[in-house]
Amino acid sequence: MNRPFLTGAVSLASVLLAVTACGGRASPAKQQARTADAFVRRITVQFSRGQSGRLWDSLLPSDQRIVSRARFVACQAGTGWNLKSLKVLDTYGDSVAVGGNTIPAEAVSVRATSDDGTTTATMHAVLVKGTWRWLLQPSDRQSYAAGTCPRSG
Repeated sequence: MNRPFLTGAVSLASVLLAVTACGGRASPAKQQARTADAFVRRITVQFSRGQSGRLWDSLLPSDQRIVSRARFVACQAGTGWNLKSLKVLDTYGDSVAVGGNTIPAEAVSVRATSDDGTTTATMHAVLVKGTWRWLLQPSDRQSYAAGTCPRSG
């Protein structure tokens, strides 16, 4: 099973269901975390289905400048798998390093089960102008910047 999003600190580079609005009396921070949770669910499903065009569309803009949509789709061809279940284990505020800068993020820990077994990983979602984005693993970013496909996809 090829899971580019399940390897590395940012991984589930990968991961995540449609962004949902949170109602009730939850604090803004809890509402934001729930939305990150939904985003990670949505991209995880997209990875499992091999929906690389949709994934590129929600990629962090700085990573989109490194790899074109066409190149990303070509490199990710055939990377889906049979996702049986996905459980969010924890969501918390964190930060990630991107291009020499540290930016705020939401970390979402998940357990994904497929035909190949169960994997637990923590992914990061970054809020950019009100929209959640995922980011490439540092090694994948380097590969794309060098004009090659990463080993993971």
